[in-house]
Amino acid sequence: MKTSIKRIVTIALCFSIALSLFASSTLSVDAKAKKKAAKATKNIVVVLDAGHDTTHLGCHYQNFEEGIANLYIAYYCKQELEKYNGVTVYMTRYGFDCPYGANPDSSGDCLTGRVNYAKSVNADVLISLHNDYDPDLDKSQNGSKVIIPNPNYRPDICVKGSDLGNSILAQLTATGLNVNNWKLCPNGTGIVTRDSESGTYPDGSAKDYYALINKAKTLGFPCIIVEHAFCTNESDRINHLSTPEQYQQLGVADATGIAKYYGLSLK
Repeated sequence: MKTSIKRIVTIALCFSIALSLFASSTLSVDAKAKKKAAKATKNIVVVLDAGHDTTHLGCHYQNFEEGIANLYIAYYCKQELEKYNGVTVYMTRYGFDCPYGANPDSSGDCLTGRVNYAKSVNADVLISLHNDYDPDLDKSQNGSKVIIPNPNYRPDICVKGSDLGNSILAQLTATGLNVNNWKLCPNGTGIVTRDSESGTYPDGSAKDYYALINKAKTLGFPCIIVEHAFCTNESDRINHLSTPEQYQQLGVADATGIAKYYGLSLK
């Protein structure tokens, strides 16, 4: 009789423990599912920065004007991105003039204004769209690269910038552009960082060289600079930087890379 009672108690205890473990496991799975669903439904805020303007001029070569090309690309990128669910897209400028101050000798104020604007709309990321120019007119310099935050001060922001940059670069090279091996920071990957020679972050580490990137990092969000192609390279200029249709191709490539990184789905 005692043996039977003991066996019944043991079975009951085992059943109770199993039920407890099952409930705990179910709650854990439910929590993970809810967390994943919340992440999937989070609205992403992307701010596109068409680099330069009629006050703060970009590169000029032959018939190419960077500030105009960058604005075209940004508009096409915005248009394409808005075909996706779960994303809100802003631009730091919608016209040729600078909305952040008309002093050509004070580009710093303009750059600060662009970053502050991104912060004001709660940007998840600021993506500055540019094209390149080799000051030595080295025509061998060609192709795309993405400048990302360095790993200092906020290494998590560096990781986000690297992953997003790689996603965009994969789409740009699919258009026929090469990966640029930037002679200022060669590594062959097209994903590069550049440190300031004097500025430091609050922890004493070297700041990022580019004001957009270091100011955004200080405010807590990533900024990357996409250099699509070289206007000083004949192939890049003729095949990628000569017509609105080519600018559209670049803008769509940028948008597709952004959408893939954030896991966005088409409407």
